[in-house]
Amino acid sequence: MPMIRKLWSTCLDEITGFYLLHWFFYHKKQPLIISDAGQETPGLFSGDLHSFFSPVPDPANLDYQSDLYPASETRFAAAEVKDFQFQSPIQTGFPENDLVKGRHWKSTIPSTVTNSETRCTVVAIDGIVQLGVRSFNSLAQRLTPYGIDVVMLDSPFNYRRTPPGYRPGQLIAGGNLDHQLFVARQGLLDLWSLILHLQSQGHQIGLMGISHGAWLTLTASLLIEQLQFVMAITPPVDLFHILDEGGTVVNAIRRGIRESDFSEQQLEQICQPLRVPLWKPRLPGSAIHLHVANYDRFVPSFRIEALAEQWNTKLTHHALGHIEATTGPKVVAQVAEEILHFRKIPVDSIAASTVNNT
Repeated sequence: MPMIRKLWSTCLDEITGFYLLHWFFYHKKQPLIISDAGQETPGLFSGDLHSFFSPVPDPANLDYQSDLYPASETRFAAAEVKDFQFQSPIQTGFPENDLVKGRHWKSTIPSTVTNSETRCTVVAIDGIVQLGVRSFNSLAQRLTPYGIDVVMLDSPFNYRRTPPGYRPGQLIAGGNLDHQLFVARQGLLDLWSLILHLQSQGHQIGLMGISHGAWLTLTASLLIEQLQFVMAITPPVDLFHILDEGGTVVNAIRRGIRESDFSEQQLEQICQPLRVPLWKPRLPGSAIHLHVANYDRFVPSFRIEALAEQWNTKLTHHALGHIEATTGPKVVAQVAEEILHFRKIPVDSIAASTVNNT
């Protein structure tokens, strides 16, 4: 049975990886974006974490749209759901991308019921090809009945930030080294700006990320103060070594890197800010939980295991492949349970929440 399970997961990852590569990253055979951001952005090639992600952005100025789902609707009986947008602190020349999009599931449960003086908010980010909000709908359904907000952030060139003529995620990897570094920097600074806004409003912030979004949340833990926890599902923790160790989808990244004139040693130095294990988080390892898919064909599992040991974090193994772990309901449901445990909400309440929201 374990062999059949592994074979199924491996085949699903390989087939999906081939599909994503050709139908998303190579869509319309768009030419590479050739950027000279390294000349215009101090610190982009510095190899230093703080120089790369500087300056610290200002808190975002959120522009909320009308309700998508009022609290009276059964689907989100304990939440009001609104979209928001704000200007990115980084300008890439693509207006659709530089207007950051997000969604807020705001719990309507008063603090007197949850016995909490401050509102906990989970900021969540999806993987490199985001097509919808299903995972975060599920997360919100489980958390909002206990006074926990969920905020989803669209990462650069993904989901609703995709420019016309491209597909979600295509331009994350669809450029030369300068472009790819610039996009990584924008993703973190957008997240930082949003977190600073929420913290200024009195929210306690925890992070949840899936795949590429998990890399963003772990990188945020290196820089941002007063985070409560980080839940990372199959994070690619080292974006330099993944060039050799990653699966089929990484071919899209390699395509842009090949345009660089840098040697391998120079690339390794330049990419240091993208290599999570080289740095220390600003919160204890006990507040970080890593999830690894045992049969992952996209992300090297052994590097996640090594990071868990290095940082002394909690680590959970799943007998799944990358696609099952990142798109299926199982791991997200477990993360929701872990967040409730972390907030010291009784296990009986967790069970009740699951019943009420299925």
